[in-house]
Amino acid sequence: MSSPFEPPRFNRRTLLALLISVLVHGTLFAVLPRWSAPPKPPERVIAAFMIAPPPLPDFEVPPPVVDVPPPVFEPPPPPPPPPEPVAQPKPRPTPKPAPKPKPRPKPEPKPRPAPPPRPEPPPPAPEPRPAPPPPPVPVVEAPPPPPPPPPPDPRLLERYGDALSKRFASAQTYPRLAAMRGWEGEVLLRLTIARTGGLRSVRVLRSSGHEVLDKHAVALVEGSGQLPKPPKGFDDEDLEITVPVRYRLRAG
Repeated sequence: MSSPFEPPRFNRRTLLALLISVLVHGTLFAVLPRWSAPPKPPERVIAAFMIAPPPLPDFEVPPPVVDVPPPVFEPPPPPPPPPEPVAQPKPRPTPKPAPKPKPRPKPEPKPRPAPPPRPEPPPPAPEPRPAPPPPPVPVVEAPPPPPPPPPPDPRLLERYGDALSKRFASAQTYPRLAAMRGWEGEVLLRLTIARTGGLRSVRVLRSSGHEVLDKHAVALVEGSGQLPKPPKGFDDEDLEITVPVRYRLRAG
């Protein structure tokens, strides 16, 4: 189908006649005499012709071809096998009645023998005489327990602590850093001493306020070697005692 806005169509004859007419009219204008008016310069005529493209043929779009696969039919399931015949139990034969036992002839009773004569009871035994009572055991009184030992004198423990303090003071050196900064104080140590005088452990019970002095006091006690034995009465087990170590700077 053609569009309503499609340009008019020209055949070859129409175009040829139009070209001849244009050439004839151009020749006449060139041959005719000139008028008073100055002739106008010839105008160039450019003929433009629109040639419409050939119309497209009308055609219909064919419908899409859809391949329909052939239907697939599943074969019917095979019939179930016939049930197997159930074997019926054979009837049991009825048991024959057992023959009755023949009665046995009763044996004739044997004659019982006569009972033996009863023995005469023995004469009664004489009664035993009671044994004489044992002689009395003399009672021995246990000796009284010994009196407990008197408690140890606490003054011995004080003297032992003073002896340890003097021993530590004799080997004491003042830490250089504490002396330069003027640090003083008292370190209270808790010692655990064995019965033989060996040092078990040492710990700071109260600090002097300066870690340098505390560490120096612990090292002083640990480096003192074998300590004197605890006093009598305090040597039954390990002894725990508190010993002060003082650090004082001398004036002048």
